[in-house]
Amino acid sequence: MLANADGGREVIGRVVFAPLGDGRSAFTVTLDPRLEEYFLAMRPFRCLTGPTQRLCSFPVEREPQVVSAGDLVPLEYALMFMRTAPASLHINPFNGVYYRMKVVGERIEGQAHDVDMDPFITPDAVPAERRTRPLRDADLSVGDPKSHWLPTLLIE
Repeated sequence: MLANADGGREVIGRVVFAPLGDGRSAFTVTLDPRLEEYFLAMRPFRCLTGPTQRLCSFPVEREPQVVSAGDLVPLEYALMFMRTAPASLHINPFNGVYYRMKVVGERIEGQAHDVDMDPFITPDAVPAERRTRPLRDADLSVGDPKSHWLPTLLIE
């Protein structure tokens, strides 16, 4: 679920975890069928359109879909988005949304960070040793909650 401080909540799908032992779990993400398909930038995207933004799913799966409490990066990559204006027909890779996640009690919480999606669009431009996980902390900047429609991700 994605949420904002005004009480807005949007179910975007479901994450199912399967314990593997030693604190790790495999996961699968299934997007909610109400996310509409749009053909933007010569590619299909599943999107959720709100009053001020359209969020388009941009999942990246470059490694096994396995997480632990100390390593949620594969889940963070699977739940990345690009944002556009509600009526836009174009995607700008500079408008990536990356939810940096952490385990809080019995749920996972994520906060929106702005990110340039170029390392995923042109992976050959990334050094070979960083192609699985090309983003570094320096590539992320905390998203301004006023410029994000749904700045919080919750998995309960």
